[in-house]
Amino acid sequence: MPTRITAHGCEVNAQLRDRVETLSQRWPRFDPAVMDVRVVFRLQGRSHTVEAIVSRRRRQPIVARGEGPDFRVALDDLDTHVKRRLKRDRTRRKDFRHASSDLPG
Repeated sequence: MPTRITAHGCEVNAQLRDRVETLSQRWPRFDPAVMDVRVVFRLQGRSHTVEAIVSRRRRQPIVARGEGPDFRVALDDLDTHVKRRLKRDRTRRKDFRHASSDLPG
């Protein structure tokens, strides 16, 4: 799965790039429809922000943001948000499919 990393107003070192790669390779476990991941690192003053756009097959992309005092903390926050959104969306789709079979008739 391709992962694109972009930096605005900062430099992203090799450790952070590797960390992004390992985290993004885990996300398809929660939703197999994940096709592409774009990660944007932003530094504005003291604010470290990491944003991810997760593209999925035949579904709306998921946009999540993580913030923290440094990029490692922001990346961990982002990972938590993305996993939560992927899990929630997948369980909603599963519940919707099984809800129609519960109707009397």
